[in-house]
Parts: sequence; C-alpha cells; structure tokens
Amino acid sequence: MKRLFGFGFFLMLSSILFAQADSELGLDERINNWFAPIADKWESIVLFPISIGDSFSIPFVVVLLVAGALFFTLYFSFINIRKFPLAINVVRGKHDDVDHHEVEKTNLNVVDGDLIGTIGDEGREGEVSHFQALATAVSGTVGLGNIAGVAVAIALGGPGATFWMVVCGLLGMSTKFVECTLGVKYRDVGEDGTIFGGPMYYLR
Repeated sequence: MKRLFGFGFFLMLSSILFAQADSELGLDERINNWFAPIADKWESIVLFPISIGDSFSIPFVVVLLVAGALFFTLYFSFINIRKFPLAINVVRGKHDDVDHHEVEKTNLNVVDGDLIGTIGDEGREGEVSHFQALATAVSGTVGLGNIAGVAVAIALGGPGATFWMVVCGLLGMSTKFVECTLGVKYRDVGEDGTIFGGPMYYLR
C-alpha cells in the first residue's frame, strides 16, 4: 500500500512539474538569462579592441597575454631558449636517475601543514614520470583550437600569421614555465602522499 501511494504521489508531482515547465522557462534558460549580462560585461572588457592605426585593432586579452609572456621571457633571461635542450633531455628520460635518492631529514623545507613522511617520499619515484607530466600538461593545453585555429588563422591572415603564431608560441613557453613552477612550489601533499596542485592552489 505504501509503495502504491508513493508511486502515485511521484506521478502526480511529476505531472505538476512538467505542466509548470511548459508555461515557464526551463532551468537552463533561467541560468542562461541570469548569467548573460555578466558574461556580456566580461566579454566587453576582455575583448575590448585596442586600435593600432586606422584599420587594425587587437583584443585586450591578446595584448595582456603577449605582454605577460614577454615580461616572463625577459625576467627569466630567455628561459624558453636557454633551457630548451634541458627540456628535451628531461622528456627523453636522461635525468630520470636523479630522482632515485632520499631527501635528508635535516635539509627539509617544512611549511606549516606539511607532513615530514610525505616530503621524504617526494624525492624518490614520484607519482608520474617526466614524460607523463609532459603528456598531461600538453593534453590540457593542446586542443581543437591549436589544430583548426591554426588553419583558420592562416586562411584569414595569410602566411604572416604563421610567423606571429611562432613568436607567440615561443613567448608562451615562458608563461608555461612560470605556471608549472608555481604549480610545483605551492602544491599540497595529502596524508596518503597524494599530490594536489594547479592554478587553484597558487592563486589563493
């Protein structure tokens, strides 16, 4: 009897909700309508056109990203070019043997909340290899925009677009270096030794 009553109540409640959905906006439409003014405002700020000459303009976000990348490149003395051979050697596994050592207990850099045992374990194998770390970083960076976007940029901008993409890519290597360095510096280690990190940790 209770099951029958529960099933009937569920059917009645569902019919009421579906009847209201026909006359009102759906949840996705209400969320969209609520966020639309905020998104439009942010879009007008981020994509604000900066005029260069009479017939050419660049979105503000492009200027911001390139300026940041140029700053990091100069601040770290062209780290993207100087350490490129080292990056290739790390990916090839040439420095894998460096990880096979233990951290001396006397030289630990302990911050409030760190667990001594897990810090000692960090100097050994780690959770991923160098190549796995690279593959993870690239998988989060390279997407459809890097493939189709390049073709569209060349189609719209001509061969000169290739040159500027290469320049921005080289400068972007410095930005990536800073992101990865901050991610490692401000990572957290769980009680079971699991490592947590990323922008959400070093931006707080």
